[in-house]
Amino acid sequence: MFVDIAGERVFVEVSGAGPDVVVGVSGSFGTSEIWHPPFRSLSGSCRTVAYDHFGTGLTDVPAESVTFEHQVELLGGVLDEFSPDRRCVLAGDSSMTAVVIEATFRWPHQVSGLVLVSGGLDFAPTDPVIQFVAGLRTAFDLTIDSFVKIAMPEDTIGDYQRWLKAIITRTGGERAALLVESFYPVTVRHRLPGITVPTIVIHGELDHLPTSPLSASQEMADTIRNAQLVVLPGTGHVPTITRPEPVAAAITELLNTRT
Repeated sequence: MFVDIAGERVFVEVSGAGPDVVVGVSGSFGTSEIWHPPFRSLSGSCRTVAYDHFGTGLTDVPAESVTFEHQVELLGGVLDEFSPDRRCVLAGDSSMTAVVIEATFRWPHQVSGLVLVSGGLDFAPTDPVIQFVAGLRTAFDLTIDSFVKIAMPEDTIGDYQRWLKAIITRTGGERAALLVESFYPVTVRHRLPGITVPTIVIHGELDHLPTSPLSASQEMADTIRNAQLVVLPGTGHVPTITRPEPVAAAITELLNTRT
């Protein structure tokens, strides 16, 4: 469905029912579909909310709206719209874990737990990232073919890679490039000591993307109070698709133990 949030028409998927609410924020140029597999397991016991953030999927906004600050404001609007009277678990993926961390720092009264999947802390562009963005604009299909293979090395058959490519293709090359560029000045390292809610940090053993190093996940787990790190063996950058069961289990653990 489409909902007016933060001044824009945002595509949102809501499923399940119950007193608990889980909000999933998909990675940089991923859509709400990134959260389908774990949320399918969770929707029998809680309410799940996922959305196409600014610049992705069916949420079509002007280029000037594709900024880190606007993404944080959008998440705040999602919380107000779908969890106004209760604290929820926030689940962030890839670079958008930075948005989840910032939102939790700003509105701690609305968040009872965090799941940070394949996240990063700062995104200053390196040469490989700059080349990747150029490829998104000039050779989109070849660039995404290469990206999905790096992101999902555990998928030897290729079904998950094709699924991920289809998701990114709906966002498109120019919007994907803008999304990556919008994170260049972002760092949330200074926010970590101020996060106090129970947190599970998930990282794939085979995730070698430069924007989501294992060192970043380790730093999150070491610095956030009441946090633990879970490294998934034989797993790449997108465990929400390739390893949804442990992701759903982590969220269920937070729902059962949060205060």
